[in-house]
Amino acid sequence: MLQRRAVSVAILFGVFAFILFSTHYKLISLPFFWDEAGQFISQAQDLYQRGALIPKSAMPNSHPPGLPLLLAGIWKVFGYSIPLTRSLMLLFGAAFLTVSFLLAVELLKGARGVPAFAVAALMLANPLVYTQSMMAQLDLPSALFTTILLLAYLMKLEMVAVVAAVLSVAFKETSIGIPLVLGVFAWRDGRRQFAAQLVLGPVLVVVNWVAYVWFSTGRLFGDAAYAEYNMLYPLHPVRLGYALLRRVSYLGIENLHILPLGVLIWRWKQVGFDQRWRPVAAACVAHVLLVSVTGGAVLERYLLPVLPVLYAAFAAGMSTLAGKWRHVVLALSCAGLITMLFVNPPWPFALENNLAMVDLVEAQRNAAGFVESGLSRSRITTTWPLTDALRKPYLGYVEEPIAAVRAVDDLSIERLKGLEWERGDVLILYARTWDPAYGLARWPWVKELLRKYFRFADEAGFRDVADLPGLKPLVGFEQRGFWVEILIVP
Repeated sequence: MLQRRAVSVAILFGVFAFILFSTHYKLISLPFFWDEAGQFISQAQDLYQRGALIPKSAMPNSHPPGLPLLLAGIWKVFGYSIPLTRSLMLLFGAAFLTVSFLLAVELLKGARGVPAFAVAALMLANPLVYTQSMMAQLDLPSALFTTILLLAYLMKLEMVAVVAAVLSVAFKETSIGIPLVLGVFAWRDGRRQFAAQLVLGPVLVVVNWVAYVWFSTGRLFGDAAYAEYNMLYPLHPVRLGYALLRRVSYLGIENLHILPLGVLIWRWKQVGFDQRWRPVAAACVAHVLLVSVTGGAVLERYLLPVLPVLYAAFAAGMSTLAGKWRHVVLALSCAGLITMLFVNPPWPFALENNLAMVDLVEAQRNAAGFVESGLSRSRITTTWPLTDALRKPYLGYVEEPIAAVRAVDDLSIERLKGLEWERGDVLILYARTWDPAYGLARWPWVKELLRKYFRFADEAGFRDVADLPGLKPLVGFEQRGFWVEILIVP
């Protein structure tokens, strides 16, 4: 029986891996994007090349070193390459989908039809799952282990649950809310030893890592600006309210989630959630609250651990419908998710939520190639993350580092006018956010709120070049609304 189950799980993993590799094969060599480039790959490179657990080429921070250790270890064995790194993350993605399916099977026992397959379909169609499955970031590996933890908790596999809890926080410390809540439920159920292990294991990992960073850097979280942005900045009432609103919006409204959510609310009494859902739901709520009060960037990828449970609840609601309508709701829900992989919303959003990340990377790669081929001896002025892309060949944008890169905090007109410009200097302007002409961020009152509460700065666009005397347009690149303009002092 156990052997047959293992074979079934292996086949399931193989199917998910085949789907992910088939749908990502054109992106397997895509240069690293944003936090990949600026933090996680750079941190792993420091460990790989110099054995430095505390990074020198990236900001020290509170994130435990699970991902850098994993990547550096793989590179030591097989050598460094972007396709290898992305392939490794795709295998994590396949494992995440597999365990999400198994969790759905466990939660949806007794439901009509085969609702676990509805969960698999929703997960595969989700644009965030699509992009995160190939990205070298913390959230998907951590989500994999938190999902294993939830499944093991329900199946009473206590040792597996403890190990999964430890591994989840070894990749990302904010995953700690889930084992803490499950530990409380286990304690109430009389499983005292298991509860203690479930709580103490992750707590010790996080406390020891923070202590190590503090001892090594002299700062509690490795960097004063990082600590302020992630621990104090989010607690302002306006920013906290915005974070909670965005969480509710993403989980319940966006990507056409409102349709299966509406079905779930309508059919709530018919679903009849049993007692096993309580600890799982409570753990997910705790996780959403924790990632809302910590972290200055309100990123949707922080919600990955919640998606398998959310979609299991959606599938439970759909299972109460007649066969025809069940299929219609599932098809429309999947269509809404897939559409948002290609269509950007009319407001600023995390570009890694869909294929917008690919558009920005491709535009920047073209610009970096142009600079390397003819302007590599010029002084290049631009802002992060393009500065890292030009300086670090291992990120996939250039073959040799560009030596003279002048980094500025932002590309506002005021900032650029305050710089000294010499003959031959090059300025690279580019769109760092999604800001279409019809976007909500163009509304005056919205822009004022962004300036007042979210440190928003108006950055120069191509139309502002006339306000930069002495700089002449040289060449531009554009892909699906994301642009890069290269200007030069003649």
